[in-house]
Amino acid sequence: MDNMRLGMEHTISFPDTDIVPQRNLTICNLAALTFIRTAFSIVEQSKESVLADVVPKLASNQTIEESLAICRRWRDTLHLDFEDIYQVPMFERSLKQVSTKYGQPTVQHFRDTLQEMQHTNSSVAVIIVRAPDSIVCLKLFEPENNVVFVVFNPRSSPDHPKGLAMTFSKSIEQTARRLSILMPSDKRALQNDSLQWQARLLSNCSSYVFVPKSSAISDPEGSILFSSMSLLKLQAERAELQQQNRSLLTKSQNLERRVTELQGVFQEEQEKAAQRYLEHQSRRASRPSYNEAEQPSNRRHHSESSTKQTDLSRTDLGVTSTPKDSDPNLNLALELQRGFDLENRELIAQRDVLLKTAQRQYHCGVCLDDFPEDDVVRIDPCGHEICRDCARGHVSAKINEHRFPVLCPVCMADHGNPNPSMITGLLVQLLGVSEEQYETWVEMEMAQFSTLIQCRKCNQTAFVDRNDIEATERIQCPVLGCDHVWCRKCQQSVEPGGPEHSCDGSKELDHLVQQEGWKFCPNCKTPIQKLSGCNHMSCVAPGCNTHFCYGCGVTINRTAIPSEIAAGKAEHFRNCRIW
Repeated sequence: MDNMRLGMEHTISFPDTDIVPQRNLTICNLAALTFIRTAFSIVEQSKESVLADVVPKLASNQTIEESLAICRRWRDTLHLDFEDIYQVPMFERSLKQVSTKYGQPTVQHFRDTLQEMQHTNSSVAVIIVRAPDSIVCLKLFEPENNVVFVVFNPRSSPDHPKGLAMTFSKSIEQTARRLSILMPSDKRALQNDSLQWQARLLSNCSSYVFVPKSSAISDPEGSILFSSMSLLKLQAERAELQQQNRSLLTKSQNLERRVTELQGVFQEEQEKAAQRYLEHQSRRASRPSYNEAEQPSNRRHHSESSTKQTDLSRTDLGVTSTPKDSDPNLNLALELQRGFDLENRELIAQRDVLLKTAQRQYHCGVCLDDFPEDDVVRIDPCGHEICRDCARGHVSAKINEHRFPVLCPVCMADHGNPNPSMITGLLVQLLGVSEEQYETWVEMEMAQFSTLIQCRKCNQTAFVDRNDIEATERIQCPVLGCDHVWCRKCQQSVEPGGPEHSCDGSKELDHLVQQEGWKFCPNCKTPIQKLSGCNHMSCVAPGCNTHFCYGCGVTINRTAIPSEIAAGKAEHFRNCRIW
């Protein structure tokens, strides 16, 4: 990477890594989108500079293997447009398309695209598509304006025929020229006025610009990848079936037109055959008659022959059947008609099979759009069908607001419905909400029948049956091995085997006074403990001024005058029996 630090272009090759077929644009686009998704993930997780951390990881065999692994899951015979590939969950959740540009793949076109990318204060990528090629240009950004351009071609190039290559550069000019080399423009096609405008348009390229989504969702178990690949394959198979159906319909229409033409030819040949037969009969009628002395048997034979000829004339007119010496064109028309009938029956049978296997469409009752049946979410027992995105958004909003239960949005729109359906936890799992949201859902679902308590001793939380909590005055920690008990009303700890608990502490205080042998002030009942000295006690409560004997508990007097206190004390202890 020293050349790149000096502003020079640096290319890293990966021999024997080209597994993308030369004519399959779908696989090429899958590899390009996966590379961008992987690169944005590396940038998001990186805590060091671009040159020190991100670039070495991008240039590793692991990144290339992750980008090309998706190609092994795709059949070469299936084809999809770029927009259909981008809209699957694995790309739609991690990438955000910000713009699309069209133009000739020239150095100036690439230079303008890179300059627009440079003004973005984040990492940004562009996928340049022109069938059958697709190239990725990634801009890595740091706040210190340390910009690095990365060019990734999912296929081997003429200068690296044995495998893939990745080019790093800090220069817009060098990167634009590299892109023009990998995707050259055909100047002769642009200057040739004899070409149709459709042929000139095919020489253009499409540039799709993406930035990372801040709310990208990780997929440690590969469920999003599996569902996305399944969705892509279903879309491709559906597109292939639709193409076959259109081809069959076109073929059927062509055959119907051919049958109509042959029916016209058949009608003309019938009319010509009838005309020729009438002319033949007219010529025979104008010939000299046979000898009247002809034998009766010959006359009868002639009469029978005439009858047969008359029947044949009716046949030529389309009354009964074709004569033995019918016209060859008529036989050809009949043969084509039989072939058309047979092929038409086959086409009708194939169309019926396609209609049975075609995926049913449904109407979302929230966004009012039509979606394939695979994307439907059916809520029981009301049976309302809404699309997966609308259902996920509705449930996520209610979870974030801590609203429970979550009701069917279509039922809620009907204000006359007294019993709207509720969304179940199994349906929430199938919608694919985040782990944090699902944990919140479980807590709200359990809160219907239980209460979440937290023990201050072991600092653990647990759900306890609500009825049991309301029926008891004391709560014991349900965690195994923790014997902490506390009062449900005041939340104070209760010692097992200790004094009877009271929320105001009076019973505990009485027990302590009895246990320690403390005395109460005869006047204000303030507990007083004797530490040392005589039995003369003075109440410490403000304004009480009571003096009593700690031995017998008798009041000596209530005064604040020292002479009265001394006189009362002398009088009491002179007669106190405990003293």
